[in-house]
Amino acid sequence: MCGINAKRMTIALIMAAIFGVFCAYGTSTMQIPGFVVTMPYLYTIFYARLLIGFVIGLSENVKFLKGNISNAIVRGALWGAIMSISISFYGGAEAYITAGIVYGIITDVVATALSTKKKAKK
Repeated sequence: MCGINAKRMTIALIMAAIFGVFCAYGTSTMQIPGFVVTMPYLYTIFYARLLIGFVIGLSENVKFLKGNISNAIVRGALWGAIMSISISFYGGAEAYITAGIVYGIITDVVATALSTKKKAKK
């Protein structure tokens, strides 16, 4: 069993933090009927996006499909959807889960592409 790929984890967490800020800002401007946006809720959204990055950073060896990029797309979408369910209970589930899927795919594809070691030509 291999250890954590530090480069992949760093890339995934930085991207997730950026997406967390975007998502929290978007939520602060969204109108959800019967819901008042509070700072704790915005922190929860940021944290949920950070968790997507953390799980993606850890899941380098999780394989659903052959091929790095196609696997990263499926894996990122799955983790993005699962981690976004927790923040969608107050409303806006379609927006949060859809954004989580998109953010997950982008994060996993970029982390996979940038952290994959290239074999040196002889």
